[in-house]
Amino acid sequence: MKKLLCMLLAMAVPVAPLAAKTYVVNSPDKDYKLTVTAGEGSTSYSVDYKGKTIINKSVIGLLEADGRRIGDGAVTSTEKSSHKGSVDVVVGKNDTLADNYNQLTLVYDGGDYRLTLRAYDEGVAYQWTLNYPGELTVANELFEADFGKEPVKVHFPQCETRTWTEWDLKHQPHEINQAYRNFEREYLRYENIDAIPDSAISTSPALFTLPGGKVRVAVTEANVYDYPGLYLQPAGGEKIRGHWAAFPKTVLDGDTVNGKQFYSTHLVETREDFIARISGKRSLPWRVIIAADRDADLLNNELVYLLADPCEIEDTSWIKPGASAWEWWHKAMLDGADFPVGNKNLSLELYKYYVDWASENGVPYMTLDAGWSESYLAELCDYAAKKGVGIFVWTWASCPLEAPGDWIKKMKKLGVTGAKIDFFERNDQVAMRWQRQLARRCADEKMLVLFHGCPVPSGLGRTFPNVLGYEANRGQECNFWDRTISPRHHCTFPFIRLLVGPTDFTPGSLRQATEADFRPQDIDNTPPMSQGTIAQEMALFVVLDQWIATICDSPTEYAKYPELERFVTQVPMTWDETLPLDGEVGEHILMAKRNGDQWYIGAMTSDSPRSYNVKLDFLPKGTVYDVEIIADSADSESHPRHYDIVKRTVKRGDNLPLALVKGGGAAIRLTPRK
Repeated sequence: MKKLLCMLLAMAVPVAPLAAKTYVVNSPDKDYKLTVTAGEGSTSYSVDYKGKTIINKSVIGLLEADGRRIGDGAVTSTEKSSHKGSVDVVVGKNDTLADNYNQLTLVYDGGDYRLTLRAYDEGVAYQWTLNYPGELTVANELFEADFGKEPVKVHFPQCETRTWTEWDLKHQPHEINQAYRNFEREYLRYENIDAIPDSAISTSPALFTLPGGKVRVAVTEANVYDYPGLYLQPAGGEKIRGHWAAFPKTVLDGDTVNGKQFYSTHLVETREDFIARISGKRSLPWRVIIAADRDADLLNNELVYLLADPCEIEDTSWIKPGASAWEWWHKAMLDGADFPVGNKNLSLELYKYYVDWASENGVPYMTLDAGWSESYLAELCDYAAKKGVGIFVWTWASCPLEAPGDWIKKMKKLGVTGAKIDFFERNDQVAMRWQRQLARRCADEKMLVLFHGCPVPSGLGRTFPNVLGYEANRGQECNFWDRTISPRHHCTFPFIRLLVGPTDFTPGSLRQATEADFRPQDIDNTPPMSQGTIAQEMALFVVLDQWIATICDSPTEYAKYPELERFVTQVPMTWDETLPLDGEVGEHILMAKRNGDQWYIGAMTSDSPRSYNVKLDFLPKGTVYDVEIIADSADSESHPRHYDIVKRTVKRGDNLPLALVKGGGAAIRLTPRK
């Protein structure tokens, strides 16, 4: 998977373990400088971007339960290297990624542990690697980012911190803190870090806007396994620090053997006074800093993917991305069907209807959400296979982890193609083992995976590319319950959440309402509404990274809009090339993506109308393209289901004008003439 072109400057240099010393590593393009001070007292780092300090001197390290502090030791040698190579992407938004970085490793106390520093053109990262005998208990980790004294604006995916009563499977009440169980957060905006409540924590990544408003900084992590996931919290002034869920002590429905309580989220009731118990010989997750002085560059930054472990699946030919039909969001309502429909009438007959629609429209998958029955699953899978459609089935994470027998092998034997695995609702050390375990077990059976209700991804899709998507952001389902899925949300989370991996947003609603008319509703046999224009909804298929797009609306609804049906069933899910053309966090996005010789362009705006004059200088010379545009109508702001279909021809160097209404968008397909 990884093509190593050359290794330069590899060397080990002994150093005197005396006073603190400063070490520097620069990115190949010299835009980033990562500086570390170590050797006497705490290890600290700072980051410069394009000649300006973006993170001031900040402490890093590990606190062990026995009082030892990793990072306080003496640096006894250093190792420098440079790497220039590339990574072939199995499923993603670019077929190949440049993998170029400069690396410096500090060896502490004669080899007891190491700190590896990497500087890429895409950002910087560091990683601790331990070399102790036996096990270690990590009381806490030190990871700070000090942005200085001036106010730093924040997009903060803030967690719920209240305590609610939860009921176990024996109907006993338990008081559970909600902070560590939900990763579909709204991006709250603060004018400065100091304005964030002291008790607040956020998932990662969070995005920080430096004074002057020109540079954004994302703080996140990569390659997390068997270690708790990263939260962020204010640390006084314009500083943040890392925060981690403590190791679980007692959980709901914990008797998974005698009680057979494998349909439970096993929410944590009480916790230990440490965050992890780990092998003394291992590497910890990367801590990652990404900067951009052009917001659009965040839309194609794949540093987290590059930092993840290489692919562990030798034969990936069976991994096929694509769209999926789905019944859950629109409550299984099928206008005009001659059999019982609705979310209380899930049946073999109903699912065959969806399979037929998928087959007729070239949609490779059908997802059965909550409510399917094993009694007809084998028959349905056989029926679907004959029509070229694979079946995904929804389940709780605890079921394949704990159910008697091997649930994954059982599903494979019944003919299932993939699993939509839901309700992780934890990211402590124990829970952070589950995704990789499930990905590996599914890969062994050549099954695809879609994670839902899950922790934020950190690059697992490189290691196990059979994992086609993750929720871990507020998606279309929230239209049942609140107003958060707005055009502003559409124009915010792609810059932040998609830095760490593909989403499971479930686009494709044809139920648009104005902001004034929209109301959340979760009613049997009643599909919800959505916000933004129908053209913006189509643009989501181009803008979002989603290797499996679960199409949320009904086959009978798409039949009313043939052009839209054709678009959502034919638009690719993975890409050979991605070009962010323009954008501003929360305001608008304009990007182009290529699959084979076809180009697609997606445009979205939030609270203001917007015009573009897209210069098509990325097209190859000498080729004429037929263009079909799903565009806002002049009255789409007040009638968001109205849209226009515009057709024309273009070539390299032409300008393509687009006019978007407030909350509007455009979805464009460019097909070369043969």
